[in-house]
Amino acid sequence: MFSWLLAALFVFTAYSAKIVAILQTPSDALRSIDDLTRSPMTVGVQETTYKKVYFLESPDESTQQLYRRKILPQGEQAYLSVVDGIARVRAGLFAFQVEDSSGYDIIKQTFTEREKCSLKEIEAFKLPLVAVPMRKHSGYRELFASRMRWQREVGLMNRERRIWLVERPRCEAAGGGFLSVGIIDVLPALQVLGAGALIAVLLLAAERGAHAAARRRLCARRLQEPAGAATVC
Repeated sequence: MFSWLLAALFVFTAYSAKIVAILQTPSDALRSIDDLTRSPMTVGVQETTYKKVYFLESPDESTQQLYRRKILPQGEQAYLSVVDGIARVRAGLFAFQVEDSSGYDIIKQTFTEREKCSLKEIEAFKLPLVAVPMRKHSGYRELFASRMRWQREVGLMNRERRIWLVERPRCEAAGGGFLSVGIIDVLPALQVLGAGALIAVLLLAAERGAHAAARRRLCARRLQEPAGAATVC
């Protein structure tokens, strides 16, 4: 008896550890815009004029599908401010298309360290490379190219980027803290449990009904026996 109790304790401990490991493992279900389009998540867009035009005129088929299925049905409600959009991302099951620097700033101010580690980014669309326009066959082309390479090599570009653009929040609490699990996270398990309980009740009712019917048939046969025989039902 003690051996069975000890074995059950080990099995329960291993099962609990496995569940915790699964809950703490980041999901790879969303890797592209197509995955986001097929997901049940709601999509919002930062409220800027050029993004409305881009989604309408984008030549990318994946972007067009995302716009038609997730953004267009919401109308103007799909376009939110940075603060409201990031707040809905924090609430869960919401994807928000936002400029990196603007989104990172709000995330650093409002998200906990644990919430920062649970974020995932998908590149919505590729922006064109920034360039310095000049006249064709200009003699300044090589001068500009060499000076810009020098600025990158000595770190001037990185310095200006750190001054004017907010860096991505770092995940510094990946292995600690508590994980909050809502009803939506365990809803499939509850549905399976409820279905199993319902099937068990139905099988019990069917079994009792079959047993009662068999008992009635047995009693009917015994009642048809000769009068001298003892009959118990």
